[in-house]
Amino acid sequence: MTDFNKYQNISVKRETYSKIDKIRKVIVPDDPNVSRAQVVTILVNKEAKRLNGKLK
Repeated sequence: MTDFNKYQNISVKRETYSKIDKIRKVIVPDDPNVSRAQVVTILVNKEAKRLNGKLK
């Protein structure tokens, strides 16, 4: 059962969903079956790191 204190959902356009599918096959070459949620997490963490403290 999902832990509602730990997870939330987001909705994305179908075009974005398709892009996530394409990205997930490339982003982790050792594991092409990485989940869409993991891809979003990886990309958000990369962007947060790139912003380097600009987030408040």
